Amino acid sequence: MYGFELEGGFTFYKYRDFDGTKNLTEGHLKWFWDVMEKAGQIPIVFYDGSVECFDDFKRLVNVEDQHFFFGFKNEKPSGIFWLNGFAQYSCFVHLAIMPEFFGKGTLMMGKGVLRHLLTARDVSGRYILDCVKGLIPVINPLACSMAEKSGFSKVGILPQSAYLAAEDKSVDSAIFCAVRNS
Repeated sequence: MYGFELEGGFTFYKYRDFDGTKNLTEGHLKWFWDVMEKAGQIPIVFYDGSVECFDDFKRLVNVEDQHFFFGFKNEKPSGIFWLNGFAQYSCFVHLAIMPEFFGKGTLMMGKGVLRHLLTARDVSGRYILDCVKGLIPVINPLACSMAEKSGFSKVGILPQSAYLAAEDKSVDSAIFCAVRNS
């Protein structure tokens, strides 16, 4: 089971190892889903409308090129993040914090996850990632602020690059990058 700890008592576990072994149960997925749904986070986290129900969430978590990590603190769901869009030493990250941990916990997890991603090494000692990217709709200024405070640099705006299913329109997104050697 692959997992890592962050400052502040947060522990993240990878849902599925590279060999396909699942480290968490469907019950864990449902627990996180229920927390996000109760808080009204589903249309914010999955703003493109691709995930509207628990079955959609399960399908996404089980897609081979989506790498999900589930965070806990004091045996409670604290956050999730997933990686996709892998290219030579880079990927996209998506992060969602559970409501009970908004505020200081948000920054601890944001900074800690980013630090972990940029310092993780493979078995030969080589860094796995050199660049981590994020795309955030500009109409979510809290998420944009959290990205910058967590260590990402805003590098530009991509016009009409995020589809908001709830409003049936595309909006501008900010592109954020964090580079290991910066």
